[in-house]
Amino acid sequence: MKATAGASPVYTTSYSRRTFTVIGACFILSGATALIYEVLWARMLGLVFGATTLAVSAVLAAFMGGLALGSAIAGRWSSRVKRPVLWYGAIEIAIGLYALAVPLLFRGIDGGYAFVWRHLHPGPYGSASLRFALACLVLIAPTALMGATLPLLSAALARTFPEAFASVTRFYSLNLLGAIIGTVVAGFVLLPAFGIQTTIYFAAAINLAIGAAAILIDMKSAPASVPRLPVLAEARPAGPEITADGPTLFWLGCAFVSGFVTISSQVAWTRVLVMVIGSSTYAFSIVVALFLLGLALGAFLVSRQKDWLPLQQRVFKVQVLTAASLFISLLVVNAMPGIVLGVGFKFQLASWPGLLALQMLAAMVLIVLPATLMGMMMPLVLMWAARAASEAVSGRVGRTYAINTVGAITGSLVTAFVLIPRASTRFTILFATALAIAVEFGRTFSAAKPAWAMRAATGRLSRAYS
Repeated sequence: MKATAGASPVYTTSYSRRTFTVIGACFILSGATALIYEVLWARMLGLVFGATTLAVSAVLAAFMGGLALGSAIAGRWSSRVKRPVLWYGAIEIAIGLYALAVPLLFRGIDGGYAFVWRHLHPGPYGSASLRFALACLVLIAPTALMGATLPLLSAALARTFPEAFASVTRFYSLNLLGAIIGTVVAGFVLLPAFGIQTTIYFAAAINLAIGAAAILIDMKSAPASVPRLPVLAEARPAGPEITADGPTLFWLGCAFVSGFVTISSQVAWTRVLVMVIGSSTYAFSIVVALFLLGLALGAFLVSRQKDWLPLQQRVFKVQVLTAASLFISLLVVNAMPGIVLGVGFKFQLASWPGLLALQMLAAMVLIVLPATLMGMMMPLVLMWAARAASEAVSGRVGRTYAINTVGAITGSLVTAFVLIPRASTRFTILFATALAIAVEFGRTFSAAKPAWAMRAATGRLSRAYS
């Protein structure tokens, strides 16, 4: 990459490391409020549309679709934002204000849904599509704002830390940690004790406080303006983009498969564990919290690793272990009901805390190890994304995060509409296992294809000069 001769500099800002210590704490709270809202909005829409599997899957897909849209848009322009932390604070305030208006908007779509139902009488799939469209209308704005936060902070991180790839991964881990806190607090404390309306006020107040803190930090830290000359891309041969860690298409495929396998497995394991630990709100919160705990643990382990192996080799090891853990968990689940009953009778667990602890133990045995391994994949992709030049980091992070979320949407819909109804929960988990193994074939193909292209080009060149 060469700087343009005589070009005027573009001024960006670089933040201090102390600033990111506070922003990291804010990002934990951002993850917590996002999961509180997801639980809240799913329950509120369940009251409006009915709590069927199709309706919940449509709400989940609408939520993640907004995240993907916001991440993709922010990835395009966040590298050009002069003060990304200031924008992060403004976005958090906007999320909090919008959340306060969501109950009113839901009452409006309740009337719209009833009007369409009376006049058109859609069938089951038409009704699910209508729910999805109405949920998108309400949720697209706040979820898109949520999806924009990581690319924005990635732009700020890339200007501050030389090891941006590790910093982005750590921030991703912090957001997952906040999501665990939000799930537990929403399911076990806020909703049972205070109800929906108070929980909305509580989460919105946190968003407003995060936004005010980020804006204040940005103003007080007085980040220095750093001149950065515009750059010209070097000429590259036609074909797929190749980096030191492999083609871009391979890593985007990894991001998609990671999202698909993670959400598909979560839906499938939730369905399996309903037969083992019951279907209460507490049981569901346990499953989601443990799954998020595994994802956060996997992301943390990746962020602590040294570069002793190339990224593609680490992807191979993670995916093979993920497939093995999913297959072994299928064997364990058959014995799980008997184990739960045996432990309960042996220790005479008749109290609610005792039964809750037993449910947590059963879910932990089945979920934590596969979820930890799944949680390693996306941070590895983010490491690849953050190894770009500093001005391109936020764009890569936004694109990969958006692709990962699209994979999650696809996994949610395909699992709920096709795999489980048409096949079985067991087949769904086996399908996720096969997808994890398929990543290795993509790695092998992507590694071999440039060699094929080089040999073909060499052959054409030799024939031209012979």
